[in-house]
Amino acid sequence: MSGPGALPPAATPDGAVNPSCPPAPGHDDLSCRCLEVTLRHISDGVIVTDADGRITLMNPLAEALTGWSGFEACGQRLAHVFPVVGTVTGEPLCLAPTRPDEGTPDWTAVQLIDRQGKRHTVSVRSAEIPAAPGQAQPGVVLIVRDEAPDRSPPRGISNSPRYRALVENSPVGIFHFGPDLRITYGNIRLAEILGISPEAIQGFDLHILDDMGILSILQGALGGQRGAYDGPFALPLSSEVHLLSIHVAPERDVSGQIYGGVGIVEDRAAFQTTDEQRRDAKERYVLAQRGANEGLWDWDPNTELLYLSPRLLALLGLHSDTVRTTGAEWLKLIHPDDRKRYRAAVIAHLRGQTEHFESEYRLADKDGHFHWVLARGLAHRGPDGRAVRIVGSIGDITARKRAEEQLKAERDFSRGLIDSLPAPFFLFDEHGRLVLWNRFVSELTGLDDVQLQNAEAGSLVIAEQGAVVAHRIDSALGTGEASVEVLLRRNHAEPVPFLVVGRRVILEGKPHIVGVGTDLTERKFAEKAIKRLNLELERRVAERTSQLSAALSELESFSYSVSHDLRAPLRAIEGYSAILGSDYGDNLDDEAKELLRRVRAAVHRMGQLIDDLLTLSRVSRKELERRPVDLTTLAQVICEELRQQDPARPVSVDIAPGLCVEGDPSLLRTVLENLLGNAWKFTGRVAAPEIRFEATRHAGVDAFVVRDNGAGFDMRYRENLFRPFQRLHSDREFPGTGIGLATVARIVRRHGGEVWAEGEVGKGASLYFSIGQTPLQTCS
Repeated sequence: MSGPGALPPAATPDGAVNPSCPPAPGHDDLSCRCLEVTLRHISDGVIVTDADGRITLMNPLAEALTGWSGFEACGQRLAHVFPVVGTVTGEPLCLAPTRPDEGTPDWTAVQLIDRQGKRHTVSVRSAEIPAAPGQAQPGVVLIVRDEAPDRSPPRGISNSPRYRALVENSPVGIFHFGPDLRITYGNIRLAEILGISPEAIQGFDLHILDDMGILSILQGALGGQRGAYDGPFALPLSSEVHLLSIHVAPERDVSGQIYGGVGIVEDRAAFQTTDEQRRDAKERYVLAQRGANEGLWDWDPNTELLYLSPRLLALLGLHSDTVRTTGAEWLKLIHPDDRKRYRAAVIAHLRGQTEHFESEYRLADKDGHFHWVLARGLAHRGPDGRAVRIVGSIGDITARKRAEEQLKAERDFSRGLIDSLPAPFFLFDEHGRLVLWNRFVSELTGLDDVQLQNAEAGSLVIAEQGAVVAHRIDSALGTGEASVEVLLRRNHAEPVPFLVVGRRVILEGKPHIVGVGTDLTERKFAEKAIKRLNLELERRVAERTSQLSAALSELESFSYSVSHDLRAPLRAIEGYSAILGSDYGDNLDDEAKELLRRVRAAVHRMGQLIDDLLTLSRVSRKELERRPVDLTTLAQVICEELRQQDPARPVSVDIAPGLCVEGDPSLLRTVLENLLGNAWKFTGRVAAPEIRFEATRHAGVDAFVVRDNGAGFDMRYRENLFRPFQRLHSDREFPGTGIGLATVARIVRRHGGEVWAEGEVGKGASLYFSIGQTPLQTCS
């Protein structure tokens, strides 16, 4: 068998290649025949070049794809017969072969331009042919896979030692099998894939595989059907599993009769990892582009041609795979206000003044709406340093720009708000240095920005308060808040008192203290005024207390006089009147007796007045003893006493249950005795007298009320009801001294409440009183 460096065989005008190996029987003859059949039935195109890149061999499928016959292509440059361009960019590509020490080459998707100018999408593998020891590199082999599903390989190809070298060094396993499913030929790569020796390949019985998925396609090939299998494969009694791709086709003689089959085996596991890595890298690249919202561009400064990627077109609202335009057209899309800055950045980078191109500008989409974009690029330069192209990316930063504008507006607003504060604003760092202040501070202290920047907090106050301020800042850093009253220094003016409240905040990861001051000047003046007023008030209180003490002393003297000095004559008059009536009653005529009765009645009324006045006096002087009082029970007791005094009167009394308050029990009893007593008295001339005691809410105030259907009163004189000795009815109609309701009013007001009345002449009256708290609903 000829070696890898054998000369290319002679080609016939019909494109068939004459075999160079002798037709003598034996193993070599069988190998040449197998190679001939292999290349005839292989499902991929095969192109072989020499070390200079000139074509030495093409199989029928390669001829069909390129439109060149083997005879015409022999000796031509590969790039002339097999021109390819990128599937996305459309740019011409140069296929770099894989060296033998780099492993299995990867498939590369390209577009082949055939002899008639038609494009075919194909996948290409390119690898150098291994050289024999001591010999030069013999050339390159290309395997071309047509991605069109309906293309089938042509027939009629010969073999040669060159073919045998090609098959033996093929990156895929190739084998031939006979009708008995025994392998008649297998290359070295097949032995490597199956993990057995090349000698063991010959005559290998494929029935041993015992895999119907594989055996079925082999038997189908013997029946004239092409077949394929992709999946796991393991030799019997072997624990190693392979992931194989097997393609088989029938093998025919010159008469067209099937006498065997040919197959190609690829170890998918060998390059699956590489494919996955490539796919993952591509996905990461695409996702990174989308995540960054960026597209790609490529510009040639010499031709002005500009390439825009699909992602960039999507950002502009265009729908196309790629667009080729010019730099001048692109400039028209840029906002007029941004063009000068954009051109300056591009020119600076073209001249080498900047390491890379970067510019932010507004770009119009297809609807004429402008988007803020960030364009970056890097120039590729020739040997002379001139830029031959600039490649870069463009990202939509409209959202970021809007956020920056909003942030700037917020900062301007915050700064304006701080400067407009009618109080000093400070921001100290963790070392107590001033880093931010408002206009009020500058105007107050009379210091300029240079003097205030990084000023120590202690330097802003009078000297004796510097240590206090430093301590308060440390306290605020530790606890989060502190306050201090200080005298802020002023340039050529008296210091001003301020209360400064500081709070800890975190800015850029470091603690700061925000302080706001409150001018205490007015408060200090007010405090002095209040102090003077307090002194004056204390003096007046002392005077009033002295006067009140004197008045109370006089009241006590008056009460003593009323109790003792006035009662003595009354008792004498009462006694003498009684003696006169009993001893001399028979000598007195009727008129004298009536006069004597009137004298005794006046004495009795005078005694009652003295008692009422003493009661009123005690109400004013008695100290309140507050505790829970059950008004319901107290009212029931008082009404029972009234019934006992006047058992003949059928008065209907309705007392609400659960009326409880807190107050002085004895004084509240006096209140109810007067109110219920008046209701009992003023219903004396009613046929069906009714008295009701309950809680109510009057004009938004919780209160108690005693209602009756008695004589009532004229509302025009209601204010006189609660004044001493002011009566709305004559003593002949309803007896009394006019002191009772005045006593009620004084007791209620001492409890913090109010008393008022409502009534109508002849239709009864309602007397209300509150005691300064919400009535309790239940009594314990």
